[in-house]
Order: sequence, then C-alpha cells, then structure tokens
Amino acid sequence: MMWKTTNAECGHVSEMSEMERSRYYWTAFKQGDQNAYAMLYNIHAALLLRYGRKIIHDREVVKDCLHDLFVELWRNRQTIGNPESVKNYLLKSLRTKLYKKLKGDKWVVSDEWEESDNRLHEISPEYAIIQSQWALEQKHSIDNALKKLSKRQREIIFLLFYEDMSPTEVATVMSLTIRTIYNTTYNAIQVLKKNISVVEVAYITILTLFI
Repeated sequence: MMWKTTNAECGHVSEMSEMERSRYYWTAFKQGDQNAYAMLYNIHAALLLRYGRKIIHDREVVKDCLHDLFVELWRNRQTIGNPESVKNYLLKSLRTKLYKKLKGDKWVVSDEWEESDNRLHEISPEYAIIQSQWALEQKHSIDNALKKLSKRQREIIFLLFYEDMSPTEVATVMSLTIRTIYNTTYNAIQVLKKNISVVEVAYITILTLFI
C-alpha cells in the first residue's frame, strides 16, 4: 500500500517538527506505506547508529542490530502501538536489542571514545556554539574528560547534552528512574569538574538541564 502524497501535503510535512514528522510517517508506515517506512529510517538511522556505538564498539554489529530492528518493525507494523515519541521508542528498542546481543555474545562494550567518533560537536547545533567559543585545546580537554566517565554516565550525557533530550525522556529510553538519571548526571559532573575548567563544566551542566 502506498499513500499518494500531494504537493500541499509535502509542504505541510516540511513545516512540521521532527517529532511531528516522525508521528506522521509512523501512521503511514503502520498502514503499509513503504516510503514512510524509508523516511523513518532516514530521519533516525544516524542517531541510532551513534547511540548504539556508545553501547557496543563494533560498528557492524550495531548496524546489524539496527537492520534487524527495522525488519521487525515492518513485520509487526500492524500490531505495534503509537508511541508518544517515535525517536525515544526506537532508541529504547535498539538499546534492548543491543544489550540482548551483549548477553548472548562476547562483544567489546564501548568504554572508549574513538578519535573518529568522539568529535560529537559535529552532530549537534549546541556544540557548534562551543566550537565557536573555545580553542581547540579546550575542546580536546572535554573529549578527554568524557573518556573518564563510566559507560552509563557517558550514555546519559550523550542523550541529555548531544541529543538535547529531557531527563524524563532519557529515563524512559534507558529504563531507569528519574532519580537515577539525576544522581548519575550529578556524579558525572563531579568527575568532569576534576578534569576540565569550571566554565566548561558549568556550560555542560546548563546544556544537560541538570538542576
């Protein structure tokens, strides 16, 4: 089944927020629209791949799990629900699949940030502000400090800071309590304070919405 999309509809969709567009395509995808299914992948695949590599180091394993996730989505499209946030639903689904993979196989958990993957300022408009304000050595100091965080701390910081998600959204994705999110973020900030300047920590604290 394919939806016939008019030019007016295309213009309407282009004016939507990412969340609204995802919901729009999700509804169409559930009715068998392959174009909408492809659009969901195009919108979210890059984020899902980046997030997955914070859990499992092997890029190909993450790609395989992402592929399997979307195959299962298509197969089960008529029975799955309508999540409030498609992005959060996909993140949580991929996270569950990756941790099942970790339990079944001996894969290397991503406890290190690769040089080619740790320049996360390239994926967020917020980090562009940092890039314009701080010298190169200061940005390196942040990357190095992030390496000192635990896997869970980095995962939470990634979602809060680089993906601009709320603490409640992160708690949903990671199946944790909101208190755990706050406590873990607080502990992460304490680690960062020991490794980077007070100004840099304050900036990260504000962007993560930590109170």
